[in-house]
Amino acid sequence: MKAVILKENGGTDKLIYTEDHPMPVIGANDVLVNIKATTVNRADLVIRTGYPGLALNFPHILGGDISGVVSDTGSDVKGFSIGDRVVAWSIVSEADDEWAKRGKAGQSISWQYFGMHRDGSYAEYAAVPASSLVKLPDNVSFEEAACLPVAGLTAIHGVKTVGDLQKGDKFFIWGGTSGLGIIAIQIAKSIGAEVFATAGFPHKIDFLKQMGVDHIFNHRDGSAIDDEVLKLTGGTGIDVILDYVGPEAFPKNFKMVKKGGKILFCGILTGREAMVSLHQTYLRHISLMGLYLGEKRELEELVMLVSEGKVKPHIGATLELKDAAKAHEMMAKGEVIGKIVLKV
Repeated sequence: MKAVILKENGGTDKLIYTEDHPMPVIGANDVLVNIKATTVNRADLVIRTGYPGLALNFPHILGGDISGVVSDTGSDVKGFSIGDRVVAWSIVSEADDEWAKRGKAGQSISWQYFGMHRDGSYAEYAAVPASSLVKLPDNVSFEEAACLPVAGLTAIHGVKTVGDLQKGDKFFIWGGTSGLGIIAIQIAKSIGAEVFATAGFPHKIDFLKQMGVDHIFNHRDGSAIDDEVLKLTGGTGIDVILDYVGPEAFPKNFKMVKKGGKILFCGILTGREAMVSLHQTYLRHISLMGLYLGEKRELEELVMLVSEGKVKPHIGATLELKDAAKAHEMMAKGEVIGKIVLKV
């Protein structure tokens, strides 16, 4: 089958396109998905270069977004048939533990992530447990669906579930024109929140204006965004901050978060460690909360929101699977608005 494989960690030159990679073997509870579209995520770049503490089983296939058609089913699979249009929850978790009983199977110790712990979506086919699959309505394209399992799921999980954003709250996100940012902003606006977002290029700032973002900042012009935010909020600050930047943004987050507010972390673009003022954290009742991805039910909700036209992913570029290295380079430059799709 067609696939882009890694034989070792490193630069984009380590992404090798082949048309004779072995087909995945499905088990009794698995479904063979003929992938039609996937996307590139920041996690792919980190895993490609080498994620701290992660040992890949080479050759390895990256990619957490599986969108396509059921090609075959295991002997014990029920509810899915050949030809069904599907998107996969980016997590495999069939645990029967306390997390699962609380409806948080995605946080179980045994969770696995496509493209990290097991082969992912940079391929023509993938073996997916039926328990991780969601059926796609006909009016949701494979390309749109591929924008949802990683970026979209993280957005809805962060804004609605962990952030518990409410009507009238103030919501802030760094890099509002990322795939995650665009969906997070749409969900925040639908809730009735006042949205603050940053961008680093003029065309991205224009895009945020078109989205109806209430307050837009250029994070590349050296301005003191945290001071500007405090002025705009009368000194009170932000209720919920969603941050995938990491240490570089943390001091500003801490300064502009509201007393009793939340700073949500879902990425490490600028490093893994940050200094925290413990006494200010408890004196101001600040919640520092980490999150990754989300639950299958949230992906199901997101698919319906897209089907109903209430959320629309933005696809900034579409490339062929063989051009995965170029897609990684484009993402690293940060000039593309929204998602970079790879058609398989």
